[in-house]
Amino acid sequence: MTLLDRHLSFSEKETMKIAGQFTQKYFQPGIPILLSGRLGAGKTYFTKGIAQALGIPSRDVMSPSFALIKEYSGPVYTLNHMDFYRLESWQDVELLGIEEYFSPTSFTVIEWGDRFLVYFSPPYFVVKLTATNGKNRLIEVFYQNDEQ
Repeated sequence: MTLLDRHLSFSEKETMKIAGQFTQKYFQPGIPILLSGRLGAGKTYFTKGIAQALGIPSRDVMSPSFALIKEYSGPVYTLNHMDFYRLESWQDVELLGIEEYFSPTSFTVIEWGDRFLVYFSPPYFVVKLTATNGKNRLIEVFYQNDEQ
């Protein structure tokens, strides 16, 4: 896996801004974005930033912890927002029909996606959010492709 970029965020608003920058620079439709980080690390704020970059109001984006999947339509792309925190096994993931969400017309962000990393076929992105202190976060984006 290749480290593409890293930024330090000092607020939730800045986490959203960094996510928007990463969306413009790295993320691509059809390639899953797996978010990694403890509870409260900023995964949902990061997703809100991706939404904004796609022209979707960030206020509409909420954690899909209980719904598991939320879809948001933007002017060009759909944002699929998933949360695997409560899933026990890869079979639970497969029952969601996950492969159908990786389309050229959508961006798919998966909170706690790193829990099932070994089951994802490249290419995919992993975004690691690490609390450094208070609201400060180290945000790192990695990419795994077929050749690595």
